[in-house]
Amino acid sequence: MSGWTYWRLAILLVVLFGAILAVSVKDNPYGGNGVEVAFVDAASPVHGVITAGDIITAVDGIPVSNAADFLAAAETVSTSFTLTVNGVEASFERNESQVLAVSVLDIERTNLEFGLDLRGGTRLILRATDANATADQIAEAITTLETRANLYGLKEISFTSVTDTQGKTFIQIDAAGVGADVVDNLLTRQGNFDAKVVMPVTLSNGSGSFTLGDQEFLVMVTGNDTIRVGEEEITFGETITLADIPFRFLNMTSKEAFLRATVYTGKDIELVKTDPQSSGVVPEADGFRFFFQVLISADGAERFAAVTANLPKQLDFTSGEQYLTFPLELYLDNDLVSSLRISGNLGGQIVNTPQVTGFGESQEEALGEKLNLQTILRSGALPIALEPLSVGVISPTLGANFFKDILIAAGIAALVVIIITFIRYRSVRISFPLAFISFSEVMIVLGLAAKNDALIWGAVLVINLLIVITASIKKQGIDVLSWIGAILIPVFGFISWTIDLPAIAGLIAAIGTGVDHQIIIADEVLYGEQRRLAGLKDKIKIAFFIVFGAALTIIAAMVPLMFIGIGLIRGFAITTIIGVLTGVLIARPAFATIIEGMKPKQKTKPTPKKEEPKETTETKPEETQ
Repeated sequence: MSGWTYWRLAILLVVLFGAILAVSVKDNPYGGNGVEVAFVDAASPVHGVITAGDIITAVDGIPVSNAADFLAAAETVSTSFTLTVNGVEASFERNESQVLAVSVLDIERTNLEFGLDLRGGTRLILRATDANATADQIAEAITTLETRANLYGLKEISFTSVTDTQGKTFIQIDAAGVGADVVDNLLTRQGNFDAKVVMPVTLSNGSGSFTLGDQEFLVMVTGNDTIRVGEEEITFGETITLADIPFRFLNMTSKEAFLRATVYTGKDIELVKTDPQSSGVVPEADGFRFFFQVLISADGAERFAAVTANLPKQLDFTSGEQYLTFPLELYLDNDLVSSLRISGNLGGQIVNTPQVTGFGESQEEALGEKLNLQTILRSGALPIALEPLSVGVISPTLGANFFKDILIAAGIAALVVIIITFIRYRSVRISFPLAFISFSEVMIVLGLAAKNDALIWGAVLVINLLIVITASIKKQGIDVLSWIGAILIPVFGFISWTIDLPAIAGLIAAIGTGVDHQIIIADEVLYGEQRRLAGLKDKIKIAFFIVFGAALTIIAAMVPLMFIGIGLIRGFAITTIIGVLTGVLIARPAFATIIEGMKPKQKTKPTPKKEEPKETTETKPEETQ
């Protein structure tokens, strides 16, 4: 038998080796020891310098290897202390009453990204700034926060309401790797959006007027800081509603009174555009500018037209364009986020697609700010304002010894499989390959789920292609499934996903199915009926027909869960599908090759030759005469 007969097994070994490298080869620029920063409290003396994701390797020059070491060292720091962060030692000062307030997690030593139950994470308690907030408002706030988390792409995060002994309700957030920037800019931001335009009113002898649509409003100066608009008198900072448009009295000179109108609110936003034509980031001097359009309701667009009809125009000598004298200012929670110049020809016109813009010093910063604003505008405002009450680190709910228990259970399961298959086939030559193939499937799926491994899987893909091409040249037969597996499975390595409890359940389901399939193949090859199976290849074809049919059934059941299921079910479905495909396209052909090599060829007995009759000479007795 030629060595290239085992090309399917070679593909399995190459993919297995690549998976081991994908999981274990991790770039640790600061060494294998240290802790990862999970959260930095705003009151911490290191706030603004250290952020989530940074690696701390030493406190006051003393190395720390895990979270317990860091917590012990943090309790003993003096008012002047040093932290080695990302390989650089930095000095800090703190007050006597000030605590370090840095939450950390053990550093990951593999490329696998584990879920909250397996790794642990950060627990935040948020409270309403309004002491009279109701349970219904808290529930509505949780719904909005869940929407924001989904739109922003936060993984492994859960929101629950908790009540203390005094009956006060809080929001508890359990998350993996949520930084202070996400808490401040996304989770605790109320998200009240307003678009405002300053409208000047020309005064002559202490009086003036302006129109809003078909209505005219008279303005009369009644004091140094008061005016009468219609029948109502207001002072600086007060708000009046005219033609369903809120106006705030800002300032006044002898010639003009300045009112700021709110033309759009968050309720007017019908759509936040995210397509490349309406949203993006472009380089500018000293940084990057982001932009995206929003679709405004008809009522909001009419308010904009009514207010801007009163704005005079001015010429920009730099560009030669005419603009209205005051811009459209966009506010989020009373913070100015954009100031948009209004083209002169838009005054008094219906404008329902204004563009939100902003600036970041780096492309990453600009993208992050754009995503923050888009997420908040799409999810809507929180019904109540929230603020952080406490932050802490939560340990894995399954316990620190979970992986040790998993390895013990896997070892026992493998031993049981070996014993049962040995009893069945009376040969360790089948039992051990079966266990090895199952181990390979587990390792390959974990390797595919790993992150930062694109180069490894790219190399595996190239090697697999060389093996397939060489096997074809050597005329080793056509095996379309193995060819597809040699290409498709490494491609899965370019994506990554979180290993959590549903993913582990999906992995177990795939491996359990794989053991069944291998037993089917072994039975068909070793005990197939001679009268209906002409030879070894026919037996393997029959076995693969059964295996492939079962695999398609499982995949068909999982595909709907990928698209219509919630996050947890989707993780289960993805892992199950990839596990089954790995088994059918890579592991099963390799196992069949091993079994095929063990099956002795049936020798044909030689047909015995027929003996030719010997010639005998008979002597006749002489006749007596």
